Amino acid sequence: MNRRNFLKTLGAVGFATSLPWVSNSVQAANLHTGKILLTLNLGGGWDHSSFSDPRNNPLVNRWASTQVAGEAGNLRYAPMAENAAFFDKYQRYMLVVNGIDIQTNGHEAAERNRNTGNLMQGYPSLNELYAAVAAPTVPMPFVRDGGFSETAGIMPFTVLPDETLLRTLANPNYYDATRSYYANSHVSTLQRFRDERLQAQVSQPNNLPRWQEKLDELQRARAGTGDMNLLGTVLSGTLDRNDLQGQARNGIQNMHLFLTLAAAGMTATGCFSTGGFDTHGNHDTNHANALINTTRLLDYLWTKAEGMGLADRLVVHVTSDVGRTPSYNAGNGKDHWSLGSDIIMAKNALWANRIVGISGATHEKRAINPNTLQLSESGVQLQPRHVQAELRKLLGIDTHALAQRYDLKAESMALFNPAVSSGITV
Repeated sequence: MNRRNFLKTLGAVGFATSLPWVSNSVQAANLHTGKILLTLNLGGGWDHSSFSDPRNNPLVNRWASTQVAGEAGNLRYAPMAENAAFFDKYQRYMLVVNGIDIQTNGHEAAERNRNTGNLMQGYPSLNELYAAVAAPTVPMPFVRDGGFSETAGIMPFTVLPDETLLRTLANPNYYDATRSYYANSHVSTLQRFRDERLQAQVSQPNNLPRWQEKLDELQRARAGTGDMNLLGTVLSGTLDRNDLQGQARNGIQNMHLFLTLAAAGMTATGCFSTGGFDTHGNHDTNHANALINTTRLLDYLWTKAEGMGLADRLVVHVTSDVGRTPSYNAGNGKDHWSLGSDIIMAKNALWANRIVGISGATHEKRAINPNTLQLSESGVQLQPRHVQAELRKLLGIDTHALAQRYDLKAESMALFNPAVSSGITV
């Protein structure tokens, strides 16, 4: 890719002006060192009965004719796909939120509600809001590789760059895997002459004020290229493409890319997706395949994050759009349902290994006391706005002016209080 096309590509993905050697007005980039938020959207509507809120009822789950739901710590899971291995390994990372009233059976509205906390357009997703509050000046505050695409206009997303573009960011002298624009031995010499030339221009006594201002800006911009060089220190020679079982899997490479950007401090949040959950037919087989893909992606994510020193900073929100019916249709599928589950993950969190929220025997809506999280006829029906509001608190952005501007008007809910739990209630 030549320099002109490279700069065009940067402009297309929305961060050309974030690079210190692209724009004269850019200062040294600020790097993000706080929590890293990743949202994984399970496209099509995942079935809570097949994962985190199972029923030992053959009408709800066909496996219940011969098996019973499994338990890992304080959590409960459906004995299908690779759920058992995942729950056993990550129980201390997982908060399971069951019985969420999604308030709609439509894919688009449900996805909006679960990502923003509101059925109406115009509210930011958690990713957008977190990027705008926590890291507005880093090169790529919010990157997206699928999932919810609407924004409220407070922070645009950057499409996750491909490998070649990322390597060029890390090293502007990069041409391809085997070549550079200039010999590496010559680069330092070229940079020295470039800097000496600029210094000579800056030192001219007869520079006009406007010209001097631009030279000063260029000097500051070049001083900021060290922040971009950090990307090269964390970018490995090759990117992963296989899961931890050694199988090639879509999404692995892009998760590695995201973690690389996060390790370099260039991003604060990312939105990803995996599909296959809209199982109107042949539900058990199709959903099992989609669940295996999901748990292997998450297993890779956490293992890689640990190896890169990022696991202690990572917060993962696993969500979807619609839920699925508590019974099978004539095609052995499950149709849309307005009740669902989320999973929120953080490494060995005190609030993990808990279940919040309750649904009925065949996934009816149930109100809970927002403080004790137990069934209560006078309680509150858990909705996406409660989940989103509590996630804002977890991320430390709930009192920011932007969060207040997009107030979700949600009752306080003890989602992250380790002293209380809804427990296993069937």
